[in-house]
Amino acid sequence: MMNVDLIKILVVGSGGFIGAVSRYLISVFAISQVPHSKLPYGTVAVNLIGCLLIGFLAGLFEIKSWANPEFRLFIFVGILGGFTTFSTFSHETFLLFENGKLLMSIANLSFQVIFGLVFVWLGYQLVRLFS
Repeated sequence: MMNVDLIKILVVGSGGFIGAVSRYLISVFAISQVPHSKLPYGTVAVNLIGCLLIGFLAGLFEIKSWANPEFRLFIFVGILGGFTTFSTFSHETFLLFENGKLLMSIANLSFQVIFGLVFVWLGYQLVRLFS
């Protein structure tokens, strides 16, 4: 049976709330700046801000050696996870590349983007099949 720590769940959940609300507010603001665009600027803004934040915070945590597990969960899984998982995907791909695992970083990038699109398509097809 899985050992679940209620404190960690609450830490992640409260961070997730902050991240999700921030995502919504920033997305609405970005869209309001270019209201007639076909490009999803809200998502672009959130994903790029999330990537900047995870890079900055991961670097800061590494340099400052901040290792409190609950605080890291609150920031990385909670806030940034609720804000955008694209930042986590980008950070993990960057770490693979930085650690000399070029082929693995390319594989991670390709696998998630290609299969992500395939699974979105598949989801649409399932709805059409059963409608």
